Amino acid sequence: MLTVCLPPTDPADVPDALAAAMAPFWNDAEIPPGGVWQGEWQWWHVFGGDGAHGLAVRAGDEADPRLVRNPLWSDGSPRPPQPAGRCDGGPRGLLDLDSDRAPVAAAAAADWDNWTAFSSDFEPALSQYAMIAQASDGRAGWAAFFDQPVIRAVAALRASSEQDHRWARAPDPVGCYAGTREQFVRRRASRVVPTNVLLTLDGEWLDGTCTSPDPDALVGDRYFDFADRYLDQLAENALMVRIRFHS
Repeated sequence: MLTVCLPPTDPADVPDALAAAMAPFWNDAEIPPGGVWQGEWQWWHVFGGDGAHGLAVRAGDEADPRLVRNPLWSDGSPRPPQPAGRCDGGPRGLLDLDSDRAPVAAAAAADWDNWTAFSSDFEPALSQYAMIAQASDGRAGWAAFFDQPVIRAVAALRASSEQDHRWARAPDPVGCYAGTREQFVRRRASRVVPTNVLLTLDGEWLDGTCTSPDPDALVGDRYFDFADRYLDQLAENALMVRIRFHS
């Protein structure tokens, strides 16, 4: 999934604007003299998600003609209509980006609070990564991680019928819930609106699924934090459109 950002565009011109923005990243695109191959896709079509998974429309703007709603699949067959309050894209000012973030943020806050309350009864623990890093070898660090009292307690909880808490299902809850409550909630909520890939107004293709040894690379949590803020800060008449592509 990719989110394409476009400058203010007349509804009739959106298909051509999307095609122009995507053209440099076609796998078979002709490379200009001195240019670099940027191939990322073989085919694509506008698709913000099925049913309630599309982008949320601001209340009262459901009939605005500037909203992007693609009625077809990539093969030209009819696609089930979206609810009036969902769309594939449109001007950022017509979209209610917070409506989907809010319940995720609330659930994340409760999740963090539950883990913090549970783990406060035990001595401070180290994450798997930290424990392995300080051990004489990986196997010893792995064993030491699982031997920590709070991790033994989580393992016991998993083995019982009381594992309804999300934190109890985390392989490494110490690492997962590290940092402040605000940071944890932000990590969860920032993944709601952005897709895994973003095409900026400047024509930069950013893939958050890539891996990099650079700690400052825009991948993983750093990518989603950047992409979420970037989309929030678009001008109200700038467009964001979700598409599905095949690489």
